[in-house]
This record gives sequence, structure tokens and C-alpha cells, in this order.
Amino acid sequence: MSTLTIHALEATVENRIRSKAKRDGRSLNQTLKELLAASVGVGPLLKTDHRADFSEFLGIWNVQDVREFEAATSDFETIDQTDWLP
Repeated sequence: MSTLTIHALEATVENRIRSKAKRDGRSLNQTLKELLAASVGVGPLLKTDHRADFSEFLGIWNVQDVREFEAATSDFETIDQTDWLP
């Protein structure tokens, strides 16, 4: 195994990595290795909860909005067999 050195790491990036290591109860070294491996596709994918990314949209539809959406998209429920035949 080799040793890498990263120069001029942005403070925000360093703080996030340190916070993740602390939150996960892992060493900084182990956290960095996992992040690097996942970022190049050789390790397990990081489990990220993206639900918070959409929080501004939660709860903004009322019952009427849902009905209108369902009516406007109802033909998506129908399969046109001619679309699937050669």
C-alpha cells in the first residue's frame, strides 16, 4: 500500500470529512480510504439519504393538486401494445 499526501485541502472539505469520521465512529484514515474507494467505484457505495434534498417540496400539494396530477397522468397507466411490437 502507498501513502498519499493531499496539499491545500479546503477547510470545508476537511471539516466535512472529520465530521463524517466522528459521526461514523471511524478514524480519519479509514474514512478517507472509504470515501476514495467509493468515489472511484471500487468500494461499497456510500449510503446517502437524499430525502432531505427535497424537503422544500414536501407537503406543498393539497388534495386537489393530487387529483389534478393523477387525472393528467392517468393515461400513463395504459400500455399501448403497438409500442412494443416490431
